[in-house]
Amino acid sequence: MKLQTRTTLFLLTALLTASSFLSCSDSGSTSAVDTTSSVDDAQTTAPVEEVTADLYEGLEAKDLGGDIFHVVGQNTTSRQNFWFEDLEGNIVNDAIHDRDRAVEERLNIKLEFTSHEDRQEAASMLQRAVNAGDETYDMIITALSQGINTLTTGEMLFDLREIPHLTLDSVYWNKSMYENMHFFGKQYFTTGPISAQLYQTPIVMMFNKRLANDLDLGNLYQIVLDGAWTVDKLAEMSKDFSSDINSDGKMDENDQWGLVIDGTFGNALYTGAGLDTVARTDDSYTLTLDSAQSVAVIDKCTALFGDRKQVINDKEGSKGYNKIFRDGRALFMDYTILGTMSMRDMDDDFGIIPCPKFDENQKQYYSACNTWLPSGIGIPMLCSNPEDTGLIMETMARASYDIMVPAIYEKTLHGKVARDDESSLMLDIIFENAAFDFNTVFNFADTSTLLRYAVTGDQDNFVSTYTKKQTAAQKALDKVVAFAKENG
Repeated sequence: MKLQTRTTLFLLTALLTASSFLSCSDSGSTSAVDTTSSVDDAQTTAPVEEVTADLYEGLEAKDLGGDIFHVVGQNTTSRQNFWFEDLEGNIVNDAIHDRDRAVEERLNIKLEFTSHEDRQEAASMLQRAVNAGDETYDMIITALSQGINTLTTGEMLFDLREIPHLTLDSVYWNKSMYENMHFFGKQYFTTGPISAQLYQTPIVMMFNKRLANDLDLGNLYQIVLDGAWTVDKLAEMSKDFSSDINSDGKMDENDQWGLVIDGTFGNALYTGAGLDTVARTDDSYTLTLDSAQSVAVIDKCTALFGDRKQVINDKEGSKGYNKIFRDGRALFMDYTILGTMSMRDMDDDFGIIPCPKFDENQKQYYSACNTWLPSGIGIPMLCSNPEDTGLIMETMARASYDIMVPAIYEKTLHGKVARDDESSLMLDIIFENAAFDFNTVFNFADTSTLLRYAVTGDQDNFVSTYTKKQTAAQKALDKVVAFAKENG
């Protein structure tokens, strides 16, 4: 079997490469977030050549005698990772099924999947099995937050670097996870094409085309391409559009808004500035949420988006404010790629663009990935046969890359979600520098929640409040690092 040449796949191999683990924005920037390390330099680590080699080159086709490989994870019709029989005919669902069959036939195994609607229950089921000495489950796919993070800190996961066959730095996995989501060389989780949800995680901006045209905002796509799509530009365009349209004397979900956001917008703005929440040296990991660059981003974004008469915030994600945008009463809204897929039946046309840069000195747009969607992949600590486990997972990864990625990225996202050619181009830009944030995954001493609320102006006195949590947060980080060191 040969891999087809796909230009869009080059962008997917770079997913997370400009991640939050990089110190900041472009080298030489004169902005408030200037640093000594460069995102652009780190980008050179991503593959740039076309992949045309044999799909399974160097990977044996071992007969495993009908063994069962059991995967547990979060899986629902809206957050899908596993095949559903009653969704036959759905492009992504059929691709998952084809992937499964290809792996089973090549290795003579049976893939079994245990689905949970609740991400925490999926993690808890694996944890109970490990604590009981039960090797029922061979792999888990669930959310990084409220899932993989607790399994990592609970010492429930196997070091993936010790698993034979896994090419964790290749296009079949997530190279940036390999380079940055490790603790002194120990890597307890990753992500990659095995998880269909990976491609739903980036946070983007949606805009109402009718309203943008009425306001004569110009060509937003060209503004993005010109590198001029910044937090200042978003604030400028959305300012003064909000209106008490029902004249009841209060601004709420029944009114018109320039910008609708949720709690993850704070993560998106922070990552969009190129900032990292953790500094790494050869012998230490240190939280950096109170750095001068971090505080500068918080202060500016609070000033721009903290006015609740101008910006409505569903900060807990429970109020359904996306209905405001769906009803054509909001100019802009942040949403995950998964969320945009739910808006396909919206009456007004909408466009998709990246979340804004901090300023025009940045050469790239950086897209935060939602850590609550089930994209994290790990192996339980009780793994008595790393050889076969690695062979099966690597085979799944390569088959997923060949079968699932075209179905998800090209046919579904480009072909169905994007409503125009320009939005399709924007997706390439969004995925080119998409990132998961280290502290968003682990939320040490609740400091990630504190940070995202501070960025959107929902948390006063950030520095003093963070100072009270800083010691506990650093201890929590140190505990995970110490486990990795002690088991090295």
